[in-house]
Amino acid sequence: MSSSLPEAHKAASRHIKVITIDDEASIRHLIRHTLRRDNYEVVEARNGREGLTAIRREMPDLILLDVVMPDMSGLEALHLIRTDGAIAHIPVLLLSGFKDTEKLGKALEQPHTDFLPKPFLLEELRARVRSLICDSLPLV
Repeated sequence: MSSSLPEAHKAASRHIKVITIDDEASIRHLIRHTLRRDNYEVVEARNGREGLTAIRREMPDLILLDVVMPDMSGLEALHLIRTDGAIAHIPVLLLSGFKDTEKLGKALEQPHTDFLPKPFLLEELRARVRSLICDSLPLV
């Protein structure tokens, strides 16, 4: 059995945009390479401030957001995302080396928010991305 996207979703995913916000270039590269295999358009940002600008400009279908970053943490960025009516609906997958989700506070109680601990398996990343995107797509 193939682990790739179902053909109908794969075709639809050509128009699906994901923003990855992480201060580590190697993580951004890994995510970009992995998601482009499934025909997602991937936009990268190096920090929370750059990420917020990119989110407002690109209006992505999904945000992958590192929790621990200099200047503005992922949790601070998440708060700004969730309080901005224009972008609050966009699903966010938090990425962090934290194994204990209690350190994330109430972030995971927010709608459209999930968590994937680092290091992660690429197939797990792909599965979470698929799930969050499928859950956010309108039913036809």
